[in-house]
Amino acid sequence: MSSEKNTTIPDRSSSVGDTSVVDSSLVDEKISQQTCFDVDLDLDYDSSRLSRNLENENDNENDPDVILKHFLKIGPSAWTPQEERRVTKLTDFRVLAWACCMFFSLELDRANISNVLTTDFLENLGMTTQDYNLGQTLFLVVFLVMEIPSQMIIRYLGPEIWLPVMMVGWGGVAISQAFIKARWSYLLTRVLLGLCEGGFIPGLVLYLSSFYKSHELAIRYSWIWSANIATDIVSALLAVAILQMKNVHGWWDWQWLFFIEGLLTTVIGIMTAFMLPSIRSKHISRVYTAREVAILRAKVIFDDKSKTVSLKRNRYFNFDFKSIFFSLFDLYLFPLYFLGFFGYIPSLQGKQYLTINLKAMNFTGLQSNLLTIPGSVLCIITMQIVSRISDRKQIRWIFPIIASIWVIPCLIALIALPDDASRWVRYACLSLIIGYPYFHPIMIAWVSQNSNNHERRAVAAAWYNIFVQCGKIAGSNIYQIKDKPFYHRGNSALIGIAVANALVAVYTKFLYSFANRRREQKLAAMTPEEVDTYKQETHDRGNQRLDFKLYM
Repeated sequence: MSSEKNTTIPDRSSSVGDTSVVDSSLVDEKISQQTCFDVDLDLDYDSSRLSRNLENENDNENDPDVILKHFLKIGPSAWTPQEERRVTKLTDFRVLAWACCMFFSLELDRANISNVLTTDFLENLGMTTQDYNLGQTLFLVVFLVMEIPSQMIIRYLGPEIWLPVMMVGWGGVAISQAFIKARWSYLLTRVLLGLCEGGFIPGLVLYLSSFYKSHELAIRYSWIWSANIATDIVSALLAVAILQMKNVHGWWDWQWLFFIEGLLTTVIGIMTAFMLPSIRSKHISRVYTAREVAILRAKVIFDDKSKTVSLKRNRYFNFDFKSIFFSLFDLYLFPLYFLGFFGYIPSLQGKQYLTINLKAMNFTGLQSNLLTIPGSVLCIITMQIVSRISDRKQIRWIFPIIASIWVIPCLIALIALPDDASRWVRYACLSLIIGYPYFHPIMIAWVSQNSNNHERRAVAAAWYNIFVQCGKIAGSNIYQIKDKPFYHRGNSALIGIAVANALVAVYTKFLYSFANRRREQKLAAMTPEEVDTYKQETHDRGNQRLDFKLYM
């Protein structure tokens, strides 16, 4: 049987012994030109082995590389929608679920400092809130500095290696916080924590983008950030229990909190080294059959050909300053960076200062920790809703506007409330601000989609996260001491930021619409031969290509 004329690939969705026979000579030439790829994946076989395997049903059944080559030749019609849905569900179970555990580990060690502030932590170390703010600033600065270098390391080693190393590193630093004795050691641990955690978020984002289509990402990222917010809930509950351990074996309650939670994250980091599947591994994970592995890879390639780089098994290191520069000043990505810088400040301030505000409203430390939960639960619900709508309707730009519309009335209410107003009314306003439709997962997916280049996607994700963290630093200066206890002036500034963010979202929508119309007009003015020549010979990269439509 000729491998060029008749190829038999077992269909796992059919009954036992049945096969799906595809006669490649019968495939319409026009469809073939539109769907088929000639992609170099650096797979470990030669053409003679491919020919032998295509004639051997058992080899076909067990070699995902051979099946993938066949899929890339035939197109998406080579598998059924039911098979693809099963592969996506398996990926959610095997990849996404553990990624949520990894993000839980990050947030637990990053945010438990807010739980510690409800204790006598500052008094025990002879520090002030200024020292605390300095530590947080140092953490964020180092966190930002590590974003780009970490992406370079991930591109060489692969996320399945570097991400667990980072996790074990920050777990060890988190444990060491239990032994803080003075201001200098507190500042040192903040620096080391930023050093270990910087670059983890864009690294995990890039890792997940290799397993999913573009329109599947926002809802998956929403689960990641739901785990992030759920960690705040779990952290509050753990703090309620652990902070009862006063003077156990001579330790303060906050020492036990740092030690226990740091130990937990270290264990998760070690487990990640063994649990994290690799898209570059031939079989990825035991939960997939060989056919399912091929479907997983093929569906991603047909959705975005640039993702073939993530499937290559050779290690490469290319520190491209030009790519880093152009990713930063990309005309079509910079508005998204701007949205990341300002977009979360209005809610972030409410979250960071919530326990401080609750103490100012005469809630106890125990009550303050528990009262952080409702706002976090509401944020998870609203984030899931908007992320699901965004993926299903394939729309991104409207959600920063929705978030602004949500928080502005709450901020106005906080300004209008007199200082002697009911503390529960003020708490309700703060909880609504914290529970706003958090659109960060949508933005991450938007940046990934509009990069349209695997190399640039990694750097763009890092730049976007840098802008988000810079927004946190800038936002930390909005609430001033002279504006205490309810920060009326600060809330007025937050309203202005929310309005500006909505206007940038509208501008971005019109920018993309204008660019897409111009590209359509230029392509329409070309002959089919000129279009083919452009696609093959153009030096335009990523989102600059005329045949790429910017997502809105």
